[in-house]
Amino acid sequence: MDTSEALLLLLLLGNTPDQPPGSRATADTPHSKWVPEAPDSEARPGSFWSNVSAGDPTSGREPPIPGTPGSPARPDTWGAQVPAADASKPSFPARPPASDTSVPAPGAPVPAEGPGLQFSPEDLEAKFSAQSPESKIPAETSREPSFPQQVGGPLAVLVGSTIQLPLLPAPSPGPPDPLVVWRRGSKVLAAGGLGSGAPLISLDPAHRDRLRFDQARGALELASARLEDAGVYTAEVIRAGVSRQTREFTVGVYEPLPQLSVQPEAPETEEGAAQLRLRCVGWGPGRGQLSWSRDGRALEAADPEGAEPPRIRAEGDQLLIARPVRGDHARYTCRVRSPFGHTEAAADVSVFYGPDPPVITISSDRDATPVLYVTAGSNVTLRCSAASRPPADIAWSLADPAEAAVPAGPRLLLPAVGPGHAGAYACLAANPRTGRRRRSLLNLTVADPPPGSPQCSVEGGPGDRSLRFRCWWPGGVPAASLQFQGLPEGVRSGPAHSVLVAAVPAQSRLSGVPVTCLARHLVATRTCTVTPEAPREVLLRPVVEETRSGEAEVALEASGCPPPSRASWAREGRPLASGGGGGRLRLSQDGRRLLIGNFSLDWDLGNYSVLCSGVLGAGGDQITLTGPSVSSWRLQRAQDAAVLTWDVERGVLISGFEIQARPEGPDAGRSISSYGGWVSLLLLGPQERSAVVPLRPQNRGTWALRILPTLGGRPGTPSQSRLYNADPALGPGAIAGIVLGSLLGLALLAALILLCVCCLRRFRGAIPKKRKHLPTFAPVILPPEKKTQSLAPVQPPQPLPPNVPPHVPSPTGAHQAASPSPAIAPGGVPKTVRAATQV
Repeated sequence: MDTSEALLLLLLLGNTPDQPPGSRATADTPHSKWVPEAPDSEARPGSFWSNVSAGDPTSGREPPIPGTPGSPARPDTWGAQVPAADASKPSFPARPPASDTSVPAPGAPVPAEGPGLQFSPEDLEAKFSAQSPESKIPAETSREPSFPQQVGGPLAVLVGSTIQLPLLPAPSPGPPDPLVVWRRGSKVLAAGGLGSGAPLISLDPAHRDRLRFDQARGALELASARLEDAGVYTAEVIRAGVSRQTREFTVGVYEPLPQLSVQPEAPETEEGAAQLRLRCVGWGPGRGQLSWSRDGRALEAADPEGAEPPRIRAEGDQLLIARPVRGDHARYTCRVRSPFGHTEAAADVSVFYGPDPPVITISSDRDATPVLYVTAGSNVTLRCSAASRPPADIAWSLADPAEAAVPAGPRLLLPAVGPGHAGAYACLAANPRTGRRRRSLLNLTVADPPPGSPQCSVEGGPGDRSLRFRCWWPGGVPAASLQFQGLPEGVRSGPAHSVLVAAVPAQSRLSGVPVTCLARHLVATRTCTVTPEAPREVLLRPVVEETRSGEAEVALEASGCPPPSRASWAREGRPLASGGGGGRLRLSQDGRRLLIGNFSLDWDLGNYSVLCSGVLGAGGDQITLTGPSVSSWRLQRAQDAAVLTWDVERGVLISGFEIQARPEGPDAGRSISSYGGWVSLLLLGPQERSAVVPLRPQNRGTWALRILPTLGGRPGTPSQSRLYNADPALGPGAIAGIVLGSLLGLALLAALILLCVCCLRRFRGAIPKKRKHLPTFAPVILPPEKKTQSLAPVQPPQPLPPNVPPHVPSPTGAHQAASPSPAIAPGGVPKTVRAATQV
C-alpha cells in the first residue's frame, strides 16, 4: 500500500470531532434517492449509467428493488425480509428528512462523515484519481441521471434473519471507481470502493461478524437481525470529482407474532369502582403494533396533549378503565399487527350495577287511568322492574297486613279489589351479586262512588234571620267532595266531604236565585240545585184515596209554599199537629201535606187552612171540605147513546161516580134496584167529568138518568134526574127524502106559473087592439125557496110522467118516502117535517 492509499485510509478511519462548516450529513435524508452531483455530466458507454440515455425523459428511473412490493423475486432474497405493509406508519422511529439532498456543483467540497471519519470529497477524488488515472474524466463531459428513492414501503425483517440492502441498479465500476459508504443513522457501517481491485476501507467493528459488503454490486447484508438493527440505512455512492449520490432504506425488525391472551380472563367489576385493568399477555416491544377495541369498535388513542386523559386508555400492554360504568359492560379485544400478520385475544368484561330504584306500574281491566284510581270490583295487576346486573330479586309488601301469602316475582295480581285493598304497596329489589337493596312505594286508590245522587235543601235559620243551605251525599270511598255555587261573596261555600252546610244572611234578593251543589267523586261528578223562594199563590188541593179495606183517606196538599217557608195547618181556626185527631192526622216531612186517615163524613168535614211563612215572606189558603155531591150536570142525545157532563165544586170530597138509570112509563115496575129502582150503568173515577151511556135499539122507551158521587164506598148526594126518550126517530134517509120531495114540488110549481104566463100572453094577442098602451102586469115575486131552481133548470112544458101527480106532494107522503132520522129538534118534531108543512 503506497502513501496515498494509507492517507486515504487514515482519513476514512480517523475520528475527527469537528466537521467543516457548511457540511451536511446525508444520513439525515429519509426516503433515499440517488441524487446526481454533476447533473451536466454525460453518460458514456461502459459506465454505471451506460444504459440511460441523456435525452431519455424516463431517465432517473431504476428497476424495482428485490424484496419490495412489485419487484421480481431474487434468488438471494430471504422469506423473512418483506416490505412493511404501511410505509406511512413505521413501527420504529425514523429520522426526519434533510432539508436539502442536492449536491453542490463540481469543485465544491462534499463532506462524508461517520464515527471517527471525516474527509472531503476532493480528497477522495484525488486519491482515487491517483490510483486510476484512466478513470478521470472532465465533469463537463459526464451527465449522470438522478435515481428515485426506494420503490415500495419499509423493509420488514424477522429477528434472526438477514437484512439485505441491495443497490439497484448497481453502480458501474468506473472510471472513476465509485466509493460506497453505508450508515445507520450517523454511524458508518461499511465503506469501500467497487471493483475487484478496490480496497475495503472500513467495517464497523461492533457488527464485523454479521456484516457483509459486496464490493462488486455495493450491496450490504446484516446477518442475525436484532431488534436494535431497525432504523434508517443510508448508502452514498461517491465518484471523486464527479458526483455524490445517496439512498435510504427504512428497516423494521420484528419478532414472530406472539400467542396472546387477556388477563384476567373473566374480568368483573362494579359500577362506581376505582378502576379496572386489562393486560394483553404476550405482547412486547418489537412484536408489532398493539391496539384495543370494544365490541368491534376501535378505542381511540389518548391525546398526549389533552388536558384530561380519557377514562378508557391504553398504558403499555394494559388497558385502563377508570371509574367503570354500566355501559362498559362489553367484549374487549387486544390486537397485535405486524407486516407478518396479526393476532388477537378477547375477554368479556362484566360490570355489575344496581338495583336502580324500582318502578311500579299498574293496570286495570276497567279503568283508563289506574294510576289515579281503580274502581271497586276491577282486576288490578301491579308490575315491578328495577335495572340491575345480574337481575334483581323482586318481593312485595302489601297494604293489607292480613294477607299471609305474598307472592314473589315482578307481577302481583289483585282480583276484584275492594276498599280494603287501598293503601301503600312496596316493591323490594335486591341484587344478589352486589348485595344492594332498593325499595319503592305505590299508593293504590280504590274508588267506590256513594249511592244515589246528592241531595240539597234550604231552610230558615234561628229567628228567621238567615238561610241555611245544606247538601249531602254520604258514603263512597273516598268520600265525595261538596261545594256550593251561586252563594253571595264572602260566604264559605266549601269544599267539604259528604255533608256541607252554609249559612247566608236573609236577604229578599235571594228569592228565586238558584244555588247548586257540585259533588265530585273520583268515579262521577253530580249536582243538585235548590232555589229559595217566597210563598206565592198558595193553594190547597184535596186528594182522596181508598185503602184496601175500603176506607177513604183525604190528603190536603199545599202548593206555592216552596222552601224555606214552613207550613202551619189549622181546622176551624184551631192548629193541627201530626198525630192529632186520635192519630188519624199525619204531616209529611216537609210539612206541606196533611193526611187524614179513615175520613169520616160526620166528623172531618169543615174549614181547613194552611199558612206558609219564612224569612222571605208569608202566604196562605183555606178550603171547606164537603161531602160528595154534583153541582150541575147536562144530558145530550147522540146516536144510540146518551152523553152526560157534570161539574163539582172545590172542596167536595169524591172517590168515584156512578151513572144510574131507571125506566119511566108502564114497564117501570119490572125494574129491580137497591137504590129505589135505580140501576148503576157505569162506575167512574174521581177525576172524571163526563160519560157516554150507550143505548141499544131494544132499550126503547123513556129513561131517567142521574149521577151518584161516592166517598170510600159511601154514597153522597145524587144529582137531579133527567129523562131520555129512546123511541125511534127519523133517520138520515127520511130527512133526505123529505128535502128532495120539497125541492121537486117547488120545481113543479114554478113550471106551472110559467105555463100560465105563456097562456095569458097568447090569449091577449088574439084580442083586437083597442088601446095604444099595453096593459101592465104586476111583477111576479118568487118565494125564497126558488133559489134552489138551479137543481132543476126551466124547460118547455112537457107532459108529466104517469107516476108523478100534478099536485104538490103532501108532507105525509114525503114522510113515508123518507128514511127515519135520529136527529130530533127541541119539541120532538123533526126540522125537515116543519119545513114541509110550511111549504
